[in-house]
Amino acid sequence: MRTHDLSRPAALFLAGLCALGPLTASAQTPPSGGTGGMGGSGAKFPPADAFTIQYWLLNEKGDFLRPLTEKYFNQFLNRARCQCGQQVGVIIRLKKTMAAYDTGQQLQSFVGSQCSMAETSLAGQFRRCAQFSAELVPTYQMGITTTFHPIWLGFGVNPDTPSRLPSEATTAGKCESNVTGEAGVWMCAPNMNNTQNCQADEFFIQGSQNINLPSKTGGLKYDFQPPLLKIDNFKAEPGDGAVVLSWQAGSGDVNGFRVLCEEAATGQPVPGLSKTAPDPYAIPNGQFFYTKDNLCPDGPFSTFNSGEDNPLGTTSDGDDTGTDTDTGGTDTLGDTGGDTGGTVENTECGNEIIEAGEECDDGEANADDGACSTDCKRSSCGDGRVEAGVEECDDGNDEDGDACTNACKMATCGDGSLWVGMELCDMGDLNVSDGESPCNAVCQTVDCGLLGTCPQCGNGNETDDLGVPEEDRCDQGALNSNHAFCKSDCSRNECGDGFVLSDPPDGVLPEECDDGENGDNTDACTEGCLRAYCGDGFVWDGVEQCDDGNDVDTDECTNTCRLPACGDSIVQAGEDCDLGINNSDTSSCSPDCKFTASAGMLSLDWRYVCSDHIPFSTKSYRIRGLENGKEYNFMLVPYDLIGNPAPVATIARGIPVETYDLWEQCEADGGICGASGYCNVSDDSSGGLALFTALAAFGIGGLGVANRRRNRA
Repeated sequence: MRTHDLSRPAALFLAGLCALGPLTASAQTPPSGGTGGMGGSGAKFPPADAFTIQYWLLNEKGDFLRPLTEKYFNQFLNRARCQCGQQVGVIIRLKKTMAAYDTGQQLQSFVGSQCSMAETSLAGQFRRCAQFSAELVPTYQMGITTTFHPIWLGFGVNPDTPSRLPSEATTAGKCESNVTGEAGVWMCAPNMNNTQNCQADEFFIQGSQNINLPSKTGGLKYDFQPPLLKIDNFKAEPGDGAVVLSWQAGSGDVNGFRVLCEEAATGQPVPGLSKTAPDPYAIPNGQFFYTKDNLCPDGPFSTFNSGEDNPLGTTSDGDDTGTDTDTGGTDTLGDTGGDTGGTVENTECGNEIIEAGEECDDGEANADDGACSTDCKRSSCGDGRVEAGVEECDDGNDEDGDACTNACKMATCGDGSLWVGMELCDMGDLNVSDGESPCNAVCQTVDCGLLGTCPQCGNGNETDDLGVPEEDRCDQGALNSNHAFCKSDCSRNECGDGFVLSDPPDGVLPEECDDGENGDNTDACTEGCLRAYCGDGFVWDGVEQCDDGNDVDTDECTNTCRLPACGDSIVQAGEDCDLGINNSDTSSCSPDCKFTASAGMLSLDWRYVCSDHIPFSTKSYRIRGLENGKEYNFMLVPYDLIGNPAPVATIARGIPVETYDLWEQCEADGGICGASGYCNVSDDSSGGLALFTALAAFGIGGLGVANRRRNRA
């Protein structure tokens, strides 16, 4: 059939004028027909039942295949068909009868819903419908054959569009908008009330008339909205050469499920389990789902000018993939049961994410002379790296008598630390050059007895009056040092005095730091004069988010002293997986730490479908034909009657394992099964009696285990 040409000559119109004489005005045509008043009382307008409207199925080339049947009307036009532009054909014809119709009347035809209200006072609420044509009565007698994109069933024309023809106009919405409804062809006679354009009461065919259905009435149902469904606890439990998938589902517009399977290692469909893809032109039966990637993988059959001006508020969700990533309220979290998760051994230092094995990560600021090194370790005195602006040196050892002190300062006379081989003494501030100290200003010993006036601190006699309380006295003479047990002022070196005890006596632990009266457990030096570190149980302000002091990595504080978060490479409660920086939409773990799969499975490619239609009331399904010991991914896809898949993103993982059936159990119990496959119940061994008892409990007693291994799960 050829499409109607809107520039058709008016020869038929002229012929009608000659045959029927003068035109007269008329009133609205009632549904069963009527007479009007534009001239003679015998002039008539075509009634609604004088028209036949027939909808047709088209292929991807736009060829008319066959008239739509009732199931096409109810469950064909889904989001994928809208995205692919699988058009609908329509033939509008005025029956040829002997009635004398007013052939000068212009009739207008539209496609959409609420066309009558959108044309008049309620135009602000509804967008006007796409318009096929404005033709005279004789043209309809010849028949108008045309096509339209399914988008026009759900949306009207954007008011900024210069044309209302379905092939030229801009829509007030997109296929991705979550809209459902029923619509069709509308017709009006705009001159019935002597007004220029179609008024609400001049629409004598209102979207529901057709000759496709037995009742001759009913619009085309469209549904661009995936079903809203709550799925919990989707998991895979291993069987022998199989897995058992189970789930819990709440209420929702769901007609059934399909399962998608793939080999986890390769991301390829499981050999031998694929199902036949749906025929895009077959009678819909509610047992298939459709996506644009499957329906039109080579691109849309037809397109339309897309807009975003829908006064009803049903706007696009912005996803144009056909497998909407917005769950629309769908909760797909759940325990994956016997699933296996992935881990990442290699982290990436420099990505500004503190991952397992890292103490810090400042990204591009990481440097060997910075606070965070290029291997993501915190800079500290004694690590062998000099932190710029903080340390003068760092020799990586704990010897305080060399050129670099344990405070990471260059050794100098007067620092209170004895530089072995270079100094004979160093009493810090007590070094004097006037002979009143056993250590002079150049760190050489002085004979105090010769000088006559020598302070008692530093002569090695703790019983002298050293100017400090007796319980705190300490004097090791020239070995006194602010980093030794006896400080330069002959007081004992203690945690909290501001001096680091880095040269303690044998058997005494050295101090790692000492920030004096400012010491607390919230900075780099703890109250115990130890450097703060992740796992010490104290939170270092500005560096650590938490510190619970244990080595449990899956509790409320990770072993990197960070609060649990998706992307930290640690699988926490509520997460299926966590590959750290490797989380992505194309890896096995998504950015929100849910099991994902290959791009093919995520796009709902029909090559991955491995189950038949599963009725909506079903809560478990067995996938057979799998290889023991191999890991598989599984995805559950709910869909509605019209074939829209629900956006369920949870991936369950499972590994089938070999198990024993009754026959193998017979063999394991000492060969009590005969070669014929029957159990030897005459054997009075405990194993035989036990198995006989077990078989009797199953109601099969001595009937044997004839099926053997073919009855495996």
